[in-house]
Amino acid sequence: MRAEGRDVTVLETESRVMKRVTGAEVAAFFDRQHRGRGVDIRLGARLLAIEEKPGALAVHASSTEAFAVDVVLIATGARANDELAAAAGLACADGILVDELTRASLPRVYAIGDCARFPSRRYGRRLRLECVQNAIDQAKAAAAAMRGEGEPYDPVPWFWSDQYDLKFQIAGIMDDHDSAELKGDPASAQFSVEYRRGGRLIAVDAVNSARAYMMGRRRIGEETSAEPAERSPG
Repeated sequence: MRAEGRDVTVLETESRVMKRVTGAEVAAFFDRQHRGRGVDIRLGARLLAIEEKPGALAVHASSTEAFAVDVVLIATGARANDELAAAAGLACADGILVDELTRASLPRVYAIGDCARFPSRRYGRRLRLECVQNAIDQAKAAAAAMRGEGEPYDPVPWFWSDQYDLKFQIAGIMDDHDSAELKGDPASAQFSVEYRRGGRLIAVDAVNSARAYMMGRRRIGEETSAEPAERSPG
């Protein structure tokens, strides 16, 4: 929208942008990039109401401010719609619980994609991934399992986001990391951050650095392959 010359105001409920997906260093970088292009970012601001006014909309925030706007884009995350599955008797917990072969808790039932929560040996817990690549790869895993040729599904997750001329690529999941190491200089708009837990590389964030992303993804696969199996029920 800024590229179209529109004024943009972002109301962010968290204390920093992109808190769910990246660490403080990368979040601060993107905050500066957007502000430098004229985006008005309000942190810790909760949306209270959207009121229709003649010729415009009024957006009310928790800061008691009101904004007159032409367009509202609401991005509040996703929730797994597992009510039907639960009503059918499938084990669910913020998603349909499946095993390492994508099998649900009832015979001959499989679940894949954003709604499926699978056990990850790499990360020692169940994961529910919201991305296109996971849906594609997990569909292949389910098809193989149905043919009796399945292997445990436990990928190194990866994601991406293009913002302006910046390519942001993520390998792995940074949750529960106990150390973060910056590689390169954010001022150059080409850098990466490596996240570790117990000395093992569990995630890499790369900005305009395809090499750091590709190498990091491979190393994560190698360093997390011996993680203990997750033993949650379901």
